[in-house]
Amino acid sequence: MLVDNFYDYCRKLLDDIQKDEGANLEKAAEMIAVTVAGGHNFFIHDRGHCIGGELLARAGGAVFVRRLDIVIPDPSLLAPHTGSRKLSREKLSGDALVQRKRKFEAEYVDYLLDINGLAAGDVLFLNSNSGFGFAATNVAAAAKRKGLKLIIMSSKQTSMSVTPEGGDKRLAEYADILFDNHAPYGDAVFDIGLEEKVWPASGMGAAFIAWPLILRTIEKLRERGVDPSIFRSANIPGGPDQNTAVAKHYEDFGY
Repeated sequence: MLVDNFYDYCRKLLDDIQKDEGANLEKAAEMIAVTVAGGHNFFIHDRGHCIGGELLARAGGAVFVRRLDIVIPDPSLLAPHTGSRKLSREKLSGDALVQRKRKFEAEYVDYLLDINGLAAGDVLFLNSNSGFGFAATNVAAAAKRKGLKLIIMSSKQTSMSVTPEGGDKRLAEYADILFDNHAPYGDAVFDIGLEEKVWPASGMGAAFIAWPLILRTIEKLRERGVDPSIFRSANIPGGPDQNTAVAKHYEDFGY
């Protein structure tokens, strides 16, 4: 039964991550704890599908976790159905259009990091299962130029088997600490006789790494005498008031 296979797969996935990623988890938690205790910032940027919302402003979650959203706008304003957009794009060769797009995206990402105050001493946790897209490598490159420490999470099997869209460095090469989410090549897992396999493992693997990382960071902060602010459910008595108070505490103290 497919559901039983899912649970069996997740048990093994969790065991493998706990065994293989423990050393990286310890190093990454230490890096984040030093950063937060030192008055700097910890950001996550999720090019995947899970941890961006999972870690942010949750009951029992740490207030020091901040999300960096980068959505690259499409500069084209012409509606596709008119045909005008297609014709306007055909005025440029494919290579020229790609180069202009990448130049625009690089400048846009650099601006966004600056306007949001990301700087040396901060830590960015970047999740991209394949490391293929130019947006992911672009964010990583900009972060390293600005002196951020970079924790990257990808599927080793996929990211080492595809050539990055930018054609330059692989995403993993930017990492100070590199996590493997243990998803298989192509992400999907179960072959049930369809043309494609079903269920992507990367989201589950990401959660199995990201939450233990936050928990270990909280422990390390407390070992330093720093009690990080924690969100309460907004749907129970006292929740909204608690969350307003901890948000102010974070703004005043950084944790």
